[in-house]
Amino acid sequence: MGTTTLDALARELGALTQRFMDLGAKLGEAARALEDAGAPPADVLVEALGGARTQFIQLRTDIVAAAEAVAAAPASLPESLNDLEPLLGLVAAALGAEARRAALAEAREAALPTLDRALTIVHRDDPAFPALVDCHEKARDLRATALALDDADPSDAERVLADLQAFADLLTIIESREALDDDQYAQLEESVSRAFGRGLAVAVSRGRLAFGEDVESGSAPAAEAVATAMPEMMPPRIEAPPELPIVQTLIETPPAPPALEMPTLEIAPPQPEPSQPPPRRPEPSRGPVFVAPAAPPDEPADPSGADETAQWWLAAWARWSGWKSSHKFADAVKEEIGKYPYLLSVPIQKSPQYEEGLLAYGYSILVQHVDTQKPGSVGNALNSLKAGHTRPVGDQLYDYLVAEGRLAETYPEFVKNALVAAVPDPGLWFQFRILESKEDTRILQRPSARIGDTELSGQRLASDAQRYAEHKFKMTLGPLTARFVLVSADIIKDARGIGARLVHDGAASDSGWIACVPAGTRGAKVEARRITEEGTHVPGLGKDYSALWIAIFNPDPAADGRYELSVFLRKDTKSPFRGKA
Repeated sequence: MGTTTLDALARELGALTQRFMDLGAKLGEAARALEDAGAPPADVLVEALGGARTQFIQLRTDIVAAAEAVAAAPASLPESLNDLEPLLGLVAAALGAEARRAALAEAREAALPTLDRALTIVHRDDPAFPALVDCHEKARDLRATALALDDADPSDAERVLADLQAFADLLTIIESREALDDDQYAQLEESVSRAFGRGLAVAVSRGRLAFGEDVESGSAPAAEAVATAMPEMMPPRIEAPPELPIVQTLIETPPAPPALEMPTLEIAPPQPEPSQPPPRRPEPSRGPVFVAPAAPPDEPADPSGADETAQWWLAAWARWSGWKSSHKFADAVKEEIGKYPYLLSVPIQKSPQYEEGLLAYGYSILVQHVDTQKPGSVGNALNSLKAGHTRPVGDQLYDYLVAEGRLAETYPEFVKNALVAAVPDPGLWFQFRILESKEDTRILQRPSARIGDTELSGQRLASDAQRYAEHKFKMTLGPLTARFVLVSADIIKDARGIGARLVHDGAASDSGWIACVPAGTRGAKVEARRITEEGTHVPGLGKDYSALWIAIFNPDPAADGRYELSVFLRKDTKSPFRGKA
């Protein structure tokens, strides 16, 4: 759907709906004044109406272009926001179906080469070896399942990838039996024995299994085994099922209540004087503290489900294997974030719990980052597994990626590179947003603790004392995750200044980036700067920059982090941090 994502369009539609409501109220007052006293509308209101119409036309253009891209173009141009909402719903349904089809196609692409290779395995002495016959039967069944994958049950793709691991282990142990150390061999043998029986595992260990092309042609049993296996190498072609029709559903956009309501705000209590004076702080009016709702506690993992704990790895690795040789990192980020803008806010090990498991594929971009830090490390990941280890396979793979990619040190750079690639399009899911205009300042936040929530509730600030103050945002981040705050502005005559300071567990922190989006120049390079412990100042919002994306990240691979972001919004461009440029 071009360079504008569905989530971004839904957010813009919600914000524009609220803006129209506010303008409607002001127009009502202006109409009464015009009728009663003959007073014309104020220039500010006339300008705001023109700006709102321009915004509507641009949003309509983007949504119609998105609909055309998925063959859902409307018969005529929508004339109101009420016409845009169902059209956006059609786009959402089409993109959802496309994402499911892509995931199923990837599952097939990952499964077929492995299963075709497994069907060429023969027994050197017994062409009818029962355990191998059973293994071949399972391979044929799984191959048929992979070819028949459709949109009816997306969880089938996960099951195919889970069942595929045992065949991959079997191929590895046959191809590299002499190169494996004892721990690696024991791990693979256990997987093969569990999936295909002890008899097949013993045959592998004795070297009685081989691939058809590797056996001696003069051996009669071997020749018979090859002849038996050859038809399995070229199974009859099975046509993929026809694509299911797109189900037309409406996307939910934030409701437009008569008056905006904010969740309960926590006002920061006065802090006691420290024994040592901290760096001098700015003196603007203190604003409210916006607190991201706490997420519900996670269910404890079942250590016995080793295969289940590795679902994130299977998905991320499969996607990475498909694009690593044809995509640049930035292009892959745009593609993955475009599908699920909240990807980086979900811990990688929990990613299979989202979007029916499809979200986990997006973490191919982190896999690429790790392989860039240490080339070849991703391909060697399964060899790192230890036999008889009490930790689940998924946990072992996570520890391996953290160590090989030195994620505790390099995760900030990963966030920066992903941020610059994704901003301004397709954009990222934000926890909070500050929307600055000539008339007022709006502060929006997600009303629930659900990561990926598309709804917004907010507060309108009208007086300068409320608007140009220190606004605090509290949030808790999972290990190796990031949250985002968007600060954007209409084009205004007098540029605004923005200051950002971050606190982690009560101490000054530099775990953040600010990405500046140039105003009025489409395709201009986005620059990112680190939030320093003293605070970072960016002048020019609304004039030089149309938006600032603030990324807060938790580089700890093991523990949650509690962060408090202070955003100082200024009516001028002076730094809120004394002595800081």
